[in-house]
Amino acid sequence: MPRKWTLHRIAPFVRWTGEVRVPPGYFRKRRYIFDQIFVYGLSGWGEFHIRGKWVRIADGDLLLIPAGTPTMLRVGSREPLWFRFIRFDYDWAGDYETRPMDSLTREARRYPWRTPPAPRELKLPRKINVRDDPRVPLLFDRVIREAEEKAPGYELMTRAGLMELLAIVHRRACGWKERTGSPLSYPEPVRLALAFMETNVTKPLTLAEIANAAHLSKQHFCRVFHKTVGIPPLRYLMRLRLRVAKGVLWQENATVKEAGFAAGFEDQHHFTRVFRRLEGITPTEFRRAVLGMDGAAQIRLAQADALQVRGPFFTIPPRTR
Repeated sequence: MPRKWTLHRIAPFVRWTGEVRVPPGYFRKRRYIFDQIFVYGLSGWGEFHIRGKWVRIADGDLLLIPAGTPTMLRVGSREPLWFRFIRFDYDWAGDYETRPMDSLTREARRYPWRTPPAPRELKLPRKINVRDDPRVPLLFDRVIREAEEKAPGYELMTRAGLMELLAIVHRRACGWKERTGSPLSYPEPVRLALAFMETNVTKPLTLAEIANAAHLSKQHFCRVFHKTVGIPPLRYLMRLRLRVAKGVLWQENATVKEAGFAAGFEDQHHFTRVFRRLEGITPTEFRRAVLGMDGAAQIRLAQADALQVRGPFFTIPPRTR
């Protein structure tokens, strides 16, 4: 590829993606990463050691780790670090079936990897806080969901989501502010509703309460929210609650009842029904799967750095040896 390209020529490729919960007090030794990585903080805090400096990441922080960078990770002692990630190249490299995920093994350290450089015109800061932009968590969710489900055209959808994310960060780095009413911005009622649900995720919220936080009638709010986000508001709230429940289910001594209660479900049977409808398995099956992993599953989990909540989902699966 030419060393100088304009943004017209960028064609980023999503290699793999997912969502991670890293336990309190976790420390990961130094290793090399073979992809560019976007890390988006959901809750808790931790620090990545990048090029000689510890860089803190917390709720709403978006961190870019360049390919080929030796990194370490440490997490605070009080609460787990939750984050979503996208590992990608700025252009197609073509070695995705054989490229290691990182330098866990001696063979991986000797891998003759290559990754296309970033266009010089693309401005991507090492770290930026995007907590005030509701598009970012939804873009991560879209990329993860597309890589997981692999519906027809998922290759285009994962690339489109990453392209929009790169554009958002690039514009912020250039100091550009979106105009009021821009189609790229969510309407204020939707932004208010998203913030309200994130803040009160474990409370038994009603549709009327969420609509009231958005200053709209229930009927009008449902239409605006569904059109903007793509799913009804109560389903979005349920997905937020299940994220909390999964964090509890990862804990060895926790029960399904405790997970449901922590996520705002007062009735265990209702929690189980919702979990199965949205995740395809029951909370007990999920817990048994993550706590009883062995063999290849443990290797994949270790390679993914920490406790996986979603993923990793590959767009092109690596070969198993």
